Amino acid sequence: MTDRVTGVRLPRTYDPELLARDLGALRSLPQVPQPGPYHDGDWTGLTLYSPGGDRPGLTDPVLHPYAPTPALDRAPYLAGLLAELPAPKLLTRLLTLPPESDIGEHSDAGSTFQFGSLRLHVPIVTHEQVVMVVGGDRMRWRPGELWWGDFSRPHWLRNDSDVTRVHLVVDVEVTDQILALFPADVVAAQEATGAGISRHRPPLPADRRTDAELAPFAASFTVPTPLMPLFAQEGDLRGLAREAVATTRPDAGRLVVSLDGRPAFALVRTGERVFSVVGLPPGVYVEFDDATAPSAAEVVVRGVPEDLYAAQLGVQNGPVIPEQRFLLPLRQPVS
Repeated sequence: MTDRVTGVRLPRTYDPELLARDLGALRSLPQVPQPGPYHDGDWTGLTLYSPGGDRPGLTDPVLHPYAPTPALDRAPYLAGLLAELPAPKLLTRLLTLPPESDIGEHSDAGSTFQFGSLRLHVPIVTHEQVVMVVGGDRMRWRPGELWWGDFSRPHWLRNDSDVTRVHLVVDVEVTDQILALFPADVVAAQEATGAGISRHRPPLPADRRTDAELAPFAASFTVPTPLMPLFAQEGDLRGLAREAVATTRPDAGRLVVSLDGRPAFALVRTGERVFSVVGLPPGVYVEFDDATAPSAAEVVVRGVPEDLYAAQLGVQNGPVIPEQRFLLPLRQPVS
């Protein structure tokens, strides 16, 4: 195998009947059209892991890690399957495509070893006449199998069958345990790329993440326009094409970052001067120049194209850049 691999079956197999049972228990729940301009709205999904888990009463869910949604309370087999995967889960969905529907060609720039996020599939309902092509290769995946696909490559899907195709689609952070499921030569090929592999960073112990410990990192700064698609919580890309004033403040063992006065994301301390971004893969992190009196921070983004706006639309505009660094001079917090 080489880095040309577009799909790998991983050594996990699940019971198709139990998958179908849980799917039946979830059918009454509403599904929503998936984002992207490359389909007509027939491609829908039910979210199973979301920021904060969509739990009632949770304010500012974007500040919280991905967690199971109430839908999983109805689906014990799916819940166990997901809990058993040895990696933090990111966005996790049941994705549905009815007969005579298609998803146009696009690329998911954030699904790479270098960015630190892998997209896994477990087919639940499929058919030989469902055509999925990834990087020019047709995928033939059967119910109950666990697959990784390189969806950073151009891919498309067409349902020519008379069944509604349903896949469990799981985005996971890269961990050593997940990598152990892959053939060694696939992992070695990824390690040899310019950006290598971005792995999950566990947080420092709680006593290193108290609000008192985090107080020196309270500051304000300007988020440059190219970074806004990563951090802003706005659906309109035109609204992201601007700089934004950001402030950080310690809050319950994390740094809450507000954009233009509104909480937008959180940072968790994973090193003396290094913070991961809650809800983003490990290929994005923030590194301060000092742990006691920082005057600048760098946002590091690994393994994605420079144009993050186009990437949100499923278009890879330019080559993947192994590592981009954005220097952010810090100012005193805005009172």
